[in-house]
Amino acid sequence: MDNKVYAGLDIGTTGSKITVFEGKNILDNYYLSYPSNHQNSEHTINPELILKTVKELIYKSVNAYPRLEAIGLTTFGETFVLLDKDDNILCDSLLYTDVRGEKEARDIENKVGRDRLGMITGQIGRGMYSLPKILFLINENENIKKNLDKIFLVEDFIVYKLTGNRYVDYSSASRTIAFDINNKIFSDEILEKFSLSSKMFSTPLKIGSIAGVYQVNNKNINIIVISHDQIANAVGAGIINEGDAVDGNGTCECVTVVYKNVKNESILYEKGFGKIPFVKDNYYASYALSNTCGSLLNWVIDTYFKEEKEKNNNIFEYLNNKVIDMKTDLLVLPYFAGSSTPYMDLNARGAIINLTLSSSKEEIYLAVLESLCFEMLLSLKELEKAGILINKIVATGGGSQNPLFLQMKADIFNKPIYQLEIKDAGTIGSAIIVGTTLGVFESLEEGVKEMVSYKKLFIPNRDNYYKYLNKYEKYKKIYGSIKEIF
Repeated sequence: MDNKVYAGLDIGTTGSKITVFEGKNILDNYYLSYPSNHQNSEHTINPELILKTVKELIYKSVNAYPRLEAIGLTTFGETFVLLDKDDNILCDSLLYTDVRGEKEARDIENKVGRDRLGMITGQIGRGMYSLPKILFLINENENIKKNLDKIFLVEDFIVYKLTGNRYVDYSSASRTIAFDINNKIFSDEILEKFSLSSKMFSTPLKIGSIAGVYQVNNKNINIIVISHDQIANAVGAGIINEGDAVDGNGTCECVTVVYKNVKNESILYEKGFGKIPFVKDNYYASYALSNTCGSLLNWVIDTYFKEEKEKNNNIFEYLNNKVIDMKTDLLVLPYFAGSSTPYMDLNARGAIINLTLSSSKEEIYLAVLESLCFEMLLSLKELEKAGILINKIVATGGGSQNPLFLQMKADIFNKPIYQLEIKDAGTIGSAIIVGTTLGVFESLEEGVKEMVSYKKLFIPNRDNYYKYLNKYEKYKKIYGSIKEIF
């Protein structure tokens, strides 16, 4: 194995982290945060702050490790940066959670055709994607409409500012709903209907391609385009084979499943899963999403268990011991931030069902855990209808450190759940892809073998599966029964 020094840079919405590797070993990491703006339903971020932070992280890393020769970039998706012909930034960048663009998403569907849009891009008109929000800004702001010259995602904006080259990876490009996932090009068929051109976008590259060179302290650093962050997270969890999936348990929850072929592709775009180019040729990934996971659990803790949290170093361990043998009839609809797959209803709201005067706050905690599992099972069942069968699931993120939650997932999903040794899979995934590009690893498979390890395996309990099945059937009816009152 080569002992080259390289790094993975994970650019997120609240901060960026760079991890430096030598061969398969982590040498160091650095993290810097930056603010985003959340005013009611308008959510934005200043791209200049992201760029400044990235440069500072790279500078720190090169100073500490002069042998560093390459950095791979993985970024959050959908968010874009608009420049004029003189490379001036025209406005702050809209985050995917910003609600603006829903009307334009309908316009895209109407002009392109819903099924045609799905077949070209792997997705249909949702306001979360880049193109609808770009059209909103063009329609609302005459200065942007008049001066718009270049359209970037965060990844290729950083690449451009570091290297002067305009390159973006396939998976990030696919989050625009302007990218042809079959031919791996930005689609003039779509863009020309809105007086835009593919020339305004960067040139798409395969995941793991060298995009250019950034000079730091008279040293040339290769800049490598990695992927949308969920793809890197999958690779870092060892998910590179058909039928394997990673369950990222953070503020939100995302199950990323890898496959080659499907029997019913329309389910993927109709239900919001998408079809995203993967790191391996002719492979794709789809995302099953829940807008709440850690955020809802934190709400429960802050609302009902403030005193207990102050007295216990590990509040989840304390609560798990309280509910380990408990049963509850409570059901929670976890749409406290709207619903994602498979309903894709931003107007949906949360609910707690079956409360009585004897209901306890511990039951609410237990019911939230169960309902988060039921909610994700809805999406997994839809993926099965599309022809995507999941063999195993690897859990990552903060929620993956809760053993009760993981055993519950194994029982309810009826799938083995592997707990990752290192919860931060994104930087490991970046390292595997960069290392493969540099020849540190002969293949992705070798990289996974060397870099990924599992801490524990949670085996489904068949008796518990059948007990939960009855409750899941009740859960499935809640949304349809009360959605008219949202």
